[in-house]
Amino acid sequence: MSEKYIKFESQQNHYIDSDKENYFPPTLTSPNCFSRHILINKFLSTKKPYYLFWAIERDVNVLMDPFAVEAITYWTNLINDSQNDENLFNNLNNIGKSLTNSRNNSNFYHYDTGFVHSYDGKTELITFEVHPPRRCFRVIDNFNYILNFLNDALSSKNNVEKLIKKKFKLDNFDFNPADLKMTAAGIISHVHNNIKKIDSGNLILSSNIALNIYDQAKEFTHNLNYIVDTFRTVDYWDPDKKR
Repeated sequence: MSEKYIKFESQQNHYIDSDKENYFPPTLTSPNCFSRHILINKFLSTKKPYYLFWAIERDVNVLMDPFAVEAITYWTNLINDSQNDENLFNNLNNIGKSLTNSRNNSNFYHYDTGFVHSYDGKTELITFEVHPPRRCFRVIDNFNYILNFLNDALSSKNNVEKLIKKKFKLDNFDFNPADLKMTAAGIISHVHNNIKKIDSGNLILSSNIALNIYDQAKEFTHNLNYIVDTFRTVDYWDPDKKR
């Protein structure tokens, strides 16, 4: 188990030339381009193809996303127009490779705190989910709930440490009013570590990793309020719903 936070990008499969932006479709260079897939939105905002490939790994239906279709069509047309650039061929080959790398969801264990125990690579670790979007926002919502509680508790002028212990059922906890984010990270890590686990591993969530996950999840969902407002209550990707 890694005790140091491994960024989301470093947890993923590597694809040749997937960090190159030179064949990003010019028609997608617009602030009005928006996808309900978080990783497609990262592709649109960064122009890095690896986000597209990672999106396909998680859900083959991404291939029907209009922005994915636009990118693949653009690359194909350039090759048909005799632009025999190796980067173009690699991009299209990576589409096929991402399909063969379809994620084995049985290696990931999701918890109500929003954190995910991953046993998919060489390193067992705790991370966050990006698909469906609901699961990414869950860790943010839970963290923000604790932050709001701390701010309200401070405003009440009551014994904040006592309120924390009572609210979150913590026996021992040192409250640090100078750093509310780290305090919230400490609380949510305690809560997560105390819940019953469905995996057989021994992963422990530290305050530092909890805070890093929260910060990166917020980065991935930046400016995606539409997804929050729509799919928090009507989640068409919810694996628990029959449709």
